[in-house]
Amino acid sequence: MSKASSQQLKRSLKSRHLAMISLGGVIGQGLFLSSGANLNQAGPGGALIAYGLIGILVFWVAYSLGEMSTYIPVSGSFTIFCRRFVDNSFGTMIGYNYWATWSVVVASELAAVPIIMNYWPNDLPDWAWSGISLAIILIINMLGARSYGETEYWFSLIKILAVIIFIIVGCLVSGGLIGGEVYGFKYWSDPGAFPNGVQGIFDSLILASFSMQGTEIVGITAGEAGNPRKDVPRAIKNVFWRIVIFYIGSIFAMGMVIPYTDCNPTSSTDLLHLTTVSPFTIVFSKGNLDSVAHIMNAIILITVISCANSGLYVASRTLLALAQEDIAWSKLCYISKRGVPVYALICTSLVSLITFSTFFIPGRALFTVLTKLPGVAVLITWCGICIAHFRFRRAFKLQNRDFKDLPMTAPWHPLGDMLDVIVCPLIAVFTGYKYFNPPSAVGVIGQYLGLFLCVIGFVLLKIFTKSKLIPLKDIDLDTGRSDISFEPQEIPKLTGPWYIRSWKRIVIAFT
Repeated sequence: MSKASSQQLKRSLKSRHLAMISLGGVIGQGLFLSSGANLNQAGPGGALIAYGLIGILVFWVAYSLGEMSTYIPVSGSFTIFCRRFVDNSFGTMIGYNYWATWSVVVASELAAVPIIMNYWPNDLPDWAWSGISLAIILIINMLGARSYGETEYWFSLIKILAVIIFIIVGCLVSGGLIGGEVYGFKYWSDPGAFPNGVQGIFDSLILASFSMQGTEIVGITAGEAGNPRKDVPRAIKNVFWRIVIFYIGSIFAMGMVIPYTDCNPTSSTDLLHLTTVSPFTIVFSKGNLDSVAHIMNAIILITVISCANSGLYVASRTLLALAQEDIAWSKLCYISKRGVPVYALICTSLVSLITFSTFFIPGRALFTVLTKLPGVAVLITWCGICIAHFRFRRAFKLQNRDFKDLPMTAPWHPLGDMLDVIVCPLIAVFTGYKYFNPPSAVGVIGQYLGLFLCVIGFVLLKIFTKSKLIPLKDIDLDTGRSDISFEPQEIPKLTGPWYIRSWKRIVIAFT
């Protein structure tokens, strides 16, 4: 039985907020920094395949979660869905895994802040830059969902424009229109497009999943969306363009201009190298636009802080949902007059203080562990979402519900759910083989610690709570339902010349 609060989360996120958040809210160091490591491991061709494969998984997850979140728009959505549609112990494990994932993502992003700041001469210690950044995002979140949404709207706009400009500049540099040298696809043949073959692609999947995680954020924001039945489907549909343009497009541009040997993070004695040879910076340098490197580094800084901001928001709402489901400390249910889960926010922030250990622990080891943990943990979350959606659909059919009541539906069901349920665990388990030969303690911990804790946690919960799989006929499909008598809205037909229709599509997408 979930707990009520005298104050509730406020539905203050507008359509334009969700549109921008779905496009760029969680684009962070995974794309701007870690993509160089993927390019080095898999080569330009292999990296495209790796991001494409993860993109397919993300696409199905987005639509599966979108279908459930528009029908039952609650904050912390899939934690509740997994408990309600599958099993209480399963939902509890997924919820804590997701909260821990984003708490660590916040720590990971904040750990990257001093690395980025070291690009410019400064006298502040690393822990100070992390602390300042944490204080900034904590204040933004304390001001409420509207503050978060407005901040992320502008942060996301900056990131989106930066990526689009990067792709355009990359293509112009490749063609010799900027920089004077024609690159074309010469690096695909020398030094090569697939330097490590299938193994390189396989090794890149975890970092690719780390880069693309955050699709679920739209499901979390459904609980604070002004009109979830209208706004969430539109935001979910943006995910396709986010994958194709921002990730596939960026990797394609990098692969034309940068040989994979130029993105080797092990060729320097410290992690600063990962920033100073960020693929985004290298492309501008290849075009003799070195002066832009400072601007690019500033944008990377904004990107990292923005992703940490989104991570803190998502983690706090997930922890609030766990408390409201009576599976976390009851004090975490407290919501201020501004609609802010204050204690859940503070608790999540305390976890992120792990970033300060960068002052004591060698940066590369910490950074590797932090980026590996969320990459594997998010695969568990995606698998859990698809299991919940599969049972949601089966219960919907068994209880003779009308599918027209669903504001949006996942295409080609159940193929997408089945694909994610099979492929996500396989990637999580088998991509860590390389850390055993030669042995790497950092690699093994980063790859398998999250998996081990999830399995142990789930087994212990099953033993102590004696929870069972919920029968399909008993699954609750009504509590929290947004509109019993939902009537789908007709989409107005766009008229006028092609350029007027194109402009209207842009306005619809971003407002």
